[in-house]
Amino acid sequence: MKISQLLHLPDYFTLLNAVSGLFAIFFAISGDPAKSGIAPFLLFAAVVFDYLDGKIARWTGTTHAFGKELDSLADTVSFGVAPAVLGFVALEKTKLAFLLLAFFVCCGILRLARFNISQATKKGVYEGVPITTNGLVFPLLYLFGAPSFMYLVAYGIMGLLMISNIRIKKMI
Repeated sequence: MKISQLLHLPDYFTLLNAVSGLFAIFFAISGDPAKSGIAPFLLFAAVVFDYLDGKIARWTGTTHAFGKELDSLADTVSFGVAPAVLGFVALEKTKLAFLLLAFFVCCGILRLARFNISQATKKGVYEGVPITTNGLVFPLLYLFGAPSFMYLVAYGIMGLLMISNIRIKKMI
């Protein structure tokens, strides 16, 4: 089947989510402080695109399996890998930092895999904190000038919350 036959309007917003996350990575590793400062705002943009793809899919009645998988892949880039890369750039290169960043990314992947096979969201709840939350938490830490230890704590806590069994009512 051709990719063009699989894509619907919401999927283009999903791809914008992924591109925002990818550009956040590029800007973070650029070595240019001005560009690095743009990276958190690109994560905010990814959150907006992630919100819009779901809204548009429900509004147009174009929710489909391909879109769900595409969304999870985009979310892995924007809300798993990109925040970890921002942390890698900002934090001291210690074993603890490397382990926490790897743990965080793995938890994000596990959370999305569980989401893709879960029936919980059909019941109006999320199981574990949605990975998209990272697109808000880490840029806010950056914008408020949080000290390094706060980032380390946040990566650990957010990783645990994503894979937790906490049930969170869907609001959107």
